[in-house]
Amino acid sequence: MIQWIRSLLYFITLILIAVIFIPFMILVSYFMPERQYYPLIRAWCGLALTLLRIIAGVKYKVNGLENIALLKDRPAIIISNHQSTFETFLYPVIFPVYCFVLKKELLRIPIFGQGLKRLNPVAIDRSEGKKALKMMIDSAKARLADHIPLIIFPEGTRVAPDQSIPYKNGAFLVASKLKAPVLPVSHNSGCAWPRGKLLKKPGTIEVTIGPLIESEGKSVQELNDATFEWIESHKKQTLAP
Repeated sequence: MIQWIRSLLYFITLILIAVIFIPFMILVSYFMPERQYYPLIRAWCGLALTLLRIIAGVKYKVNGLENIALLKDRPAIIISNHQSTFETFLYPVIFPVYCFVLKKELLRIPIFGQGLKRLNPVAIDRSEGKKALKMMIDSAKARLADHIPLIIFPEGTRVAPDQSIPYKNGAFLVASKLKAPVLPVSHNSGCAWPRGKLLKKPGTIEVTIGPLIESEGKSVQELNDATFEWIESHKKQTLAP
């Protein structure tokens, strides 16, 4: 019962702060260059994670932070498994610059969607098929040219920690076409922040950032398989009793 109260308190606190903070960020963003907007997002996401720790008792640990430095000279496509909202708070905190590839419908969410738009994400309408893929490749090329890595969740949906589904090939086709390396990220956030659940479970979320996986010399499927194996194997290590 106590944890339910803590979880509810976290949710209410986060919403109340978001109603004030996000409109402020959106307004301020119109008067600053894009790269100066990232610290504002980092502050908001950092606050959300701090409240998660203080109120709900959910901490996190990131391994492999040194691998982020690899993005300085070689912008990559960051590929991560997707289990909860947690990772959308964490990645703006640990990655200096980034561009989310996301579903277009997320931009229609009141307040939250407007904040996302100011980050200039690559918004995909999955019903457009090949047209959407071409748009993703063109947008990715432009972002990588500006040394801004893309963040893609290849499952296309949130997946429970003890489950695995095949990764969609879109992200790996983009990496292959642009000869961009993949930076894999694995985590078990769903153990503490279950999909679609209000209840947060106290504990420490384990996040691991891997070394770059080269796309050159690999077929799209080989790149997919190599990334899948790395992420899923590291995820399973965090689930072991």
